[in-house]
Amino acid sequence: MQFKQVLLAASLLSLPLAGLTTGAQAQVSGVYVGAAAGGNFQTSFASNKQPTGLYQQTQTNNPIGRGFNAPLGTGVVGILNMGYGFGNGLRAEVEGNYRANPMTKPTLYSNGNFAGGFQSPTGNFRNYGFMANFYYDIDPNFFGEGMRWFQPYIGFGVGYAFTELRNIHAQQIVPANQQQQQQNSYIESVVNGTNATLAYQGMIGAAFSLDSVLPGLALTAEYRYFGALAPTFRATVQSVNNQQQNNGGTAATRFTLSSAKFHPEIRASSVLVGMRYAFDTPEPPGVPANLPVGWSAPAAPPPPQMRSYIVYFANNSPALDVAARRVVAEAVQSARTVPTTSLQLQGHADGTGRSPRNQRLSEQRVQNVTAELVRLGVPRAAIAGVASGAAGSAGADPNARRVDILLR
Repeated sequence: MQFKQVLLAASLLSLPLAGLTTGAQAQVSGVYVGAAAGGNFQTSFASNKQPTGLYQQTQTNNPIGRGFNAPLGTGVVGILNMGYGFGNGLRAEVEGNYRANPMTKPTLYSNGNFAGGFQSPTGNFRNYGFMANFYYDIDPNFFGEGMRWFQPYIGFGVGYAFTELRNIHAQQIVPANQQQQQQNSYIESVVNGTNATLAYQGMIGAAFSLDSVLPGLALTAEYRYFGALAPTFRATVQSVNNQQQNNGGTAATRFTLSSAKFHPEIRASSVLVGMRYAFDTPEPPGVPANLPVGWSAPAAPPPPQMRSYIVYFANNSPALDVAARRVVAEAVQSARTVPTTSLQLQGHADGTGRSPRNQRLSEQRVQNVTAELVRLGVPRAAIAGVASGAAGSAGADPNARRVDILLR
């Protein structure tokens, strides 16, 4: 499968997924688990060098071929993973994976006057192992507020892959002018074995928020390119002679003609759909979705509530961690119980770094708090925000890395 075809398939696959999602996507913070499955497109096993390896007969005076091609059909892939999100777009995880592809009809590149082929090919390719993956979740604000229903991401991984060639058999058809005992003898190539090598992969995908179903739940769609260093296998070529027995049956006698190593390339493209669940996502406090701008408290008298909240951030980061999202949720809950017509936000940064960078950082913090308020049900028109950069702050003051939320 060509790279463009894979990307087209991934794009078409993601279109129906978008309709299933509601709410704004938040960057993952804390522990999460996931699972995915899909189609696997594995490169064929091919060799154009001497010795021919998988289908080799080492009679020096009559070699049967100079190369081979063993195509693999479309297979399946499954992924299980567990990871941790740092709240700033970065994630790290461990993964277990499994891939399987059937072998389709192989071909032999003839040498000299040999024009033979294969019949009755059987066997399977399997690849399984574990990977350490690293991701970066792209900030949805980059695409505008209207695109916050999904979160694109990119990543790469390294690990170990176990490649297994199981019960691969292929009978070689000998041309008529070279056949002896045409019905009773034939040549068969056999491969069985497992070999482990270093592996790597690259990923590009998107997560679609399902917070309205369960906070922290997301649908994922992605494309992966997977590769591993070439493993080593040994193929044997046997002469099989069927001999008639006294009871009318036949018995096969096998003689090994040759044995050779070969090194198949491990390259695969995979398209997957899966689910991901982040454990530390706070539950929305239940603000009505179509709340008007001039909203007010319920009739029941509430206990005294705070009218200002402070959301703190990590150094040089605009991302909301678990504690920050919890403060935003508390502000929304308080706004439901006291007369409130708007929420005023003011973003700050500490005194380290250059002034343009601090101004941009405080703006991004305001944008992320605004997006979280909208995700929790606050109308966008009821939120106003300003960013003051590092005004009044000196040095690396953690208290200055904040957004103030004021209930008006």
